[in-house]
Amino acid sequence: MFSSLMLSAQNNMDTNSIMYDILKNRAYITERDKLTSKINILTSWKNTQKYMRENSFRFFKRYGRTLTLEFRYRYPYYFQVASSTPIIFMFDDGSTLELTNIQKTVYNPFTMGNLKYYDIEVRYKFNNDNEFDNFTTKSISNIRFNFINNLNENTYEDIAISPTATSNWQSNFTMFRDAINKLEEIQGSANTY
Repeated sequence: MFSSLMLSAQNNMDTNSIMYDILKNRAYITERDKLTSKINILTSWKNTQKYMRENSFRFFKRYGRTLTLEFRYRYPYYFQVASSTPIIFMFDDGSTLELTNIQKTVYNPFTMGNLKYYDIEVRYKFNNDNEFDNFTTKSISNIRFNFINNLNENTYEDIAISPTATSNWQSNFTMFRDAINKLEEIQGSANTY
């Protein structure tokens, strides 16, 4: 009995350490002249057992593997998102990835001086675990965002990102899943006593 209590206490400490590491490594931030604040790269993982919302991540059990980008964009004119065009990710190894089955939302802008500030959300659902894993193991160096400008022309904006900002995605996902598994294991062993 005493040894099982000691094991349970050790498991709790291990889980707390894992969760702390996840929470402290969460802020993925990029800045650019037209990008006014930060870009949040939000993801979900289908195996997570609880909903979690922080500044940089969303985990949903029921929504499957989803990537969500949220950012604020500064533009002097009205514009729309081009939902038929892809979001293009460029990685630090020179490779690119086009995500085509995406949902884009532009929220009503607020004006400051002669500039309009748009909050934009882009959402993509990965087809399978392999596609998701391939995406999260690489460091992103650029995101090409497509939209329709005030002249009704298709155009794009390159949003540069420091590769170090996304280099530890996979370790964070692994740590989170390990923490969830550890919590389930502790709950399971607690129910047997």
